[in-house]
Amino acid sequence: RVESNNNSIAPFTKMSPSLLCSRGSLNASSSSSSSSSSSSFSSRTAKMKMNVTRKSSHRQAKKMTTIRFSIPSASADANTNANKYIEKSKLMDKLSNLDRWLRENGSEMNEKCEFGFSSASDDEDNKNVEVLVRKNTCGIFSRRTSTADTNDMAIKKDDLILKVGDSVWMTADKAREDTAGKCGKILKRLEAEGVEVPEWVELSVFLVCEVEKGEGSFFEPYLSYLREATLLESPLFWSTEDVNQIAGSQLLDEASGYDSYVRGTYESFNLSRDGIPEDMFMWAFGVLRSRAQQPMRDGSEVRLVPGLDMLNHKTRYSESDFGGKKKPDWQVYEAGMTDSPMTAITNLFGGSSSSNNTSTSSNENNKNNGKFASFRAQKDTVQPGEEIFMDYYASINFEERPLDGKTCVDYGFVDPLERNGGYELRIGIPENDVNRDDKIDICDLSQQIIGGGDDPTFFLKAYEDPDPNLRIFSRLLNIQGSDAFLLEALFRNNAWELISEPISEENETNACETMISGCKDALSQYETSIEQDEDMLSNPDISDEKLLSIRVLLGEKKALRNTLRYFETIRASVDRLEYYQERRLRQLNLLDEDGSSTYDPFDFTT
Repeated sequence: RVESNNNSIAPFTKMSPSLLCSRGSLNASSSSSSSSSSSSFSSRTAKMKMNVTRKSSHRQAKKMTTIRFSIPSASADANTNANKYIEKSKLMDKLSNLDRWLRENGSEMNEKCEFGFSSASDDEDNKNVEVLVRKNTCGIFSRRTSTADTNDMAIKKDDLILKVGDSVWMTADKAREDTAGKCGKILKRLEAEGVEVPEWVELSVFLVCEVEKGEGSFFEPYLSYLREATLLESPLFWSTEDVNQIAGSQLLDEASGYDSYVRGTYESFNLSRDGIPEDMFMWAFGVLRSRAQQPMRDGSEVRLVPGLDMLNHKTRYSESDFGGKKKPDWQVYEAGMTDSPMTAITNLFGGSSSSNNTSTSSNENNKNNGKFASFRAQKDTVQPGEEIFMDYYASINFEERPLDGKTCVDYGFVDPLERNGGYELRIGIPENDVNRDDKIDICDLSQQIIGGGDDPTFFLKAYEDPDPNLRIFSRLLNIQGSDAFLLEALFRNNAWELISEPISEENETNACETMISGCKDALSQYETSIEQDEDMLSNPDISDEKLLSIRVLLGEKKALRNTLRYFETIRASVDRLEYYQERRLRQLNLLDEDGSSTYDPFDFTT
């Protein structure tokens, strides 16, 4: 959850191409391809005139009629996101049990803090707010005080909020150590079959098996809270009706890639034979994507840290947000060492601690904890009753943060204060381009394009001009005929610099037309226009899913419209631009300031 509207970054495993599938992928060509049929959880990819090609998913997405998860031992109506409320007394019991369990196992919370829920949970649609609380509104709060002087209870920056020992972390290591249990037997079978199992799969299976144990699980206080007081609001868990509303969008493509990958993984490991329900495996994946944070989010480091994952997101700015090395808000350190801001070990497996670290007090109760994860207040002052937030993307420079669609699929929200609406554009150089290898080589040598020449990728933003390199690349893409001399080996090392300015009127026109027609075709794939979406935002009866989808889709569409207008402006001025030949003649003093030739065949003095 984010600060308001109830509405993080890399895949768990870097070897999963499917997590990157089906975005706005273009293949420059003179003809356009027709839409191909797809499953109920895939859509028409935004097609550009150049003939869009999808990056194929690692495994084919299976057809489905719904993509909602179910919860064992829960009533039927609790199996969907339609049940968005929980009894207040029941929620307070869940939070109390979670707090007690954490403390009993060596975790510590600042005495000025407590688990609670936002007052925003008193939803206007909920007529029984004295009894029911909206799910997904829980977090960590500064305790309210009845005293007149609130300064004594205020929390200052760098005050320790919560530290959680690794005895309660849910990890792939613990999944493998469960040799006598169901999880251990499943992993042992896969090992005997020679299957390499990613850590996120091991942890997902562990989650499902622990849920099945019910009160017999050591993690029951945490899992009970997850099952009964939270919802997964990612499009992966929307109804078919809600999914249909995002047809033609990259949001749907992003979710489709995840869905295909996770279900394909489930099938390839044949987990159904072990009694792991597919919907619960999907649920476990959703929990990991929405609750694991840096530095414990990616690859072999993925794990769940109960308690710390209660911290909700709020974008935070500092002078270093636009450069320099960033670090996550969560700190990880060895037991017996301090987690002070100057000495915390932020790399989970970063080796031994610095010699500057000092031991904690001797009365620290480690409770068999070898490591601790902690969070310190990031705000200068947190007043009593105020919620304490973390920045999920604190380890990433602001300009590199993922687009809203990615955040939506991972976490089920977009930041209402700092939206990052946009469109991820991939443009492939056609296979039949006789100069394809030269163009790829020029892209690679330039080191200016994400993905290089094999997979050129650009991030279009809703309120920013396109990356100047997109315009240069479009020129390169359209080089042909008499302009192709710029592709010769003689110019290779500075070719990108040469085409950073207009080449010829024909090339510049074609470069603009490529992007204009592409953006128009991409916009035509959406079911609604920007104006219609903006009108729907004023609907008081709009659903949470619809509101979230409109916010993301508006970002995509406005990014495309912004790019369209940018290239239309350039196209309108192509007859007034200076091109390569004119620039070269001017450099040789063969053109004057008015563009007239200075060459005189009868002047033998020069």
